[in-house]
Amino acid sequence: MINDDNIIIKSYKGLNYIQYKALLDLGINHAYTMKSEGYDFSFGSKEREKSYEILAEALNVDKNRIIEPIQTHTKKVLCIDNLDNNLQNVDGLITNKSNLILSTKNADCILFLFYDPVKKVIANIHSGWKGTFQKISEVTLIKMISNYGCNPEDIIVCFSPSIRKCHFEVEEDVKDLCESIFNFTNRTNEFIKKEKVINGIQKYNIDSILINKILFKDIGLKDENIIDCNICSFCEQDKIHSARAEGENFKRGTAVITL
Repeated sequence: MINDDNIIIKSYKGLNYIQYKALLDLGINHAYTMKSEGYDFSFGSKEREKSYEILAEALNVDKNRIIEPIQTHTKKVLCIDNLDNNLQNVDGLITNKSNLILSTKNADCILFLFYDPVKKVIANIHSGWKGTFQKISEVTLIKMISNYGCNPEDIIVCFSPSIRKCHFEVEEDVKDLCESIFNFTNRTNEFIKKEKVINGIQKYNIDSILINKILFKDIGLKDENIIDCNICSFCEQDKIHSARAEGENFKRGTAVITL
């Protein structure tokens, strides 16, 4: 059951979506869409156009101002100020322009919504395990600081529903890679858990949420500005899209944010 004090759930024409109280309190228009019958934000889906149309209606924004990167699990983050961008192999967007709506998609991966209320800068980032291992969240913050003069202590970040440690199961290769990348934290024992052996293969669970929280704190974000909805997409697969739960023909939700 989804019940978290950091969020509220709304519905418009059958499209259910989450909003974060912290961003609403600061006047930031945004949403994370939940699993809803007849809606799918995936490229190429028959429901995609309708999905964005209804979401834009719900948020009272212009659908034609929505910018969607072509996500391929990179660490590439673009700073943008107009609609004319090459978005191929891009997994994150940053802007300080009030007429742009940043969109990313997921079905288990983390989507991050960033906001600096002092410099009036937003970012929307897609970070699956590959993006997390490439530290795309760190790349984003460094760009916000260097390109827009943001102070880490001012930046707010909200975590979307995503697959959590309880269900993010990997094998030795991914576990070893995780250890080698994040050994500097001296906390790998906290975010890597040895699990059972299945068909002779040792399994491990990884907490990518904790990894990113550690990265955020290292850069200087305040604890109170790191906001998690505490929702596992696999556990809540009846309400949130999960690629692992839905299989090959999984659908996607989207996160959008605009100044």
